[in-house]
Amino acid sequence: MPMLQRPNALALMLCDQVTFEMGTQKPSLIGIFTGMAADSFPTSPQRFDAFIALTDGLGTGTLELTVTEQQTGNQVYVQRVQLTCPDPLRVINLRLRVRQCSFPAPGEYLFTFTVDGQELAHRRVRLY
Repeated sequence: MPMLQRPNALALMLCDQVTFEMGTQKPSLIGIFTGMAADSFPTSPQRFDAFIALTDGLGTGTLELTVTEQQTGNQVYVQRVQLTCPDPLRVINLRLRVRQCSFPAPGEYLFTFTVDGQELAHRRVRLY
């Protein structure tokens, strides 16, 4: 079924790792960050998790995470996954494992989640 109702974001966090508890599937976010230090630029591919909690959605759509360099507007990373929201009353906790994101220069980067092209949430991260 197509996305009949766009979900709303309850949270968007970037962290070293997201784990889910056995049985309850409660998420634990480890090493939450709002900035990253790098030895040199461009950076080697960085490894971290992006976590988003969604509710109010109904249907299926394409969830996309993009990372854009603020100063130039250049997109440095994109990841797409299929999103299914079976019940608008349910909270969906999603982890995207980012494994190949390289940052070309120090500065601010915008992490944006969209579903079918409509923005759900964004977060700025400073690379230094």
